[in-house]
Amino acid sequence: MIGACIVLLMKLPGVEDVRDRFNSAEPWWIAVVFACSLTSMFGFVRALWAAFDRLVPWRRALILGFAEQGANVLLPAGGAGGPALGALVIKRAGVPGDLAAQRHAVLFLATSAVSFVALAVAGLAVAIGVLAGDAPLVGSLVPAVVAIIIMVLAVVAARAKVPREPQGAKFTHTIWRAWTFVHDGLRTTLFVLRRGDRLLIAGAVTYYAFDVAALGAAFQAFGGGAPPVAEFVLAYTIGHAGALLPTPGGVGGTEGGLIGMMVVYGAPVDVATAAVLAYRVFQLGLPAILGALSMLRIRALLADESRRERVAAAFEEAREAGRL
Repeated sequence: MIGACIVLLMKLPGVEDVRDRFNSAEPWWIAVVFACSLTSMFGFVRALWAAFDRLVPWRRALILGFAEQGANVLLPAGGAGGPALGALVIKRAGVPGDLAAQRHAVLFLATSAVSFVALAVAGLAVAIGVLAGDAPLVGSLVPAVVAIIIMVLAVVAARAKVPREPQGAKFTHTIWRAWTFVHDGLRTTLFVLRRGDRLLIAGAVTYYAFDVAALGAAFQAFGGGAPPVAEFVLAYTIGHAGALLPTPGGVGGTEGGLIGMMVVYGAPVDVATAAVLAYRVFQLGLPAILGALSMLRIRALLADESRRERVAAAFEEAREAGRL
């Protein structure tokens, strides 16, 4: 789909500057975009493996991680397609049902936390002049404060007690179940992070940082012009809010959000457009291809009953030892 957008863009009148940027792309920097995008995908797999206490064999975690990222691109579920597929598959791989959902919540929250920390650090650094940037306070301090407030509320919510299960209305009971799920996910995430699982932290940071680097390399491929580093992180993180649109891979919303925010923070329109579209080719294309191949492998991997029993036994042992 993103490829079709680029083809259409090349045919539209009035976008000669963007077409010129595409024609003058530096191949070596395009290769860097590819390498960074692939490394980001492996970071997600590493975080997923750690979120399940490394009890799922690495090979299965690799295939599942690629499949989840592919599902996020291919399924129009606003980013929920991957975790839904992952929870279903990992249950069939031998992971207890409650842990399958809970630890996917940990994976989501841990990877999201990196974005909020980056937003807070970059925004504060620009606002107080530690890092270069010309953004006014509304473009630096405000995003940082919002990110800090959200993180504080998440910690408070994790430490709060869950109210007793309500009696009566089905709607009230549904709200209670949703809140219980979120609360358990937040509490478990804090538990895992306090335990200092380096692979979870390293995987989540790698997933975020190399995706940022992929977009940065795309700007270099088309002549530079990206905002300073801290403002670039702000534009990247805020711009990705467009991915919440319920379209496959957030197509449309993500491109618009990223191009718009990069321009707001000082990037030329033509460079930002070319860089974002090229970056999205890899951000969508690699998960789609590797995810589709992984989905073909999932059925074969799950067919081995003995492996499923070994995974289930490993989780049972970990529970009895108090590690989960």
